[in-house]
Amino acid sequence: MLIWDQPPKARTTEEHNESYVADNAPPGVYVPNMPEEWQKAWKAKKIGGDDPRVEIRKSCMGGKYYAQVLLIVRPGGKIQMSMNGKAEMQSQELISALIMAREALGE
Repeated sequence: MLIWDQPPKARTTEEHNESYVADNAPPGVYVPNMPEEWQKAWKAKKIGGDDPRVEIRKSCMGGKYYAQVLLIVRPGGKIQMSMNGKAEMQSQELISALIMAREALGE
């Protein structure tokens, strides 16, 4: 369920930044530059060092627009979640993603 690969870009960085602009926002306006099927996937990245964790990113429907969701799973069962709006997802998918992240941390 978790995809550990780097997502491909949907367009060049220059094309992406020119396509998505808004006042007082960075180029690209926080819109993921990847194909839509990758945006909806559960993308994971394992990070070691002094703060070992698994970061999971996903785009979820939240009304008319997609919300960008970030889950940070740390050892000991600690989870940090942030998003830029309402996000709907299947509870079983969320639970499975968290279990897989904890397994990747050796828990």
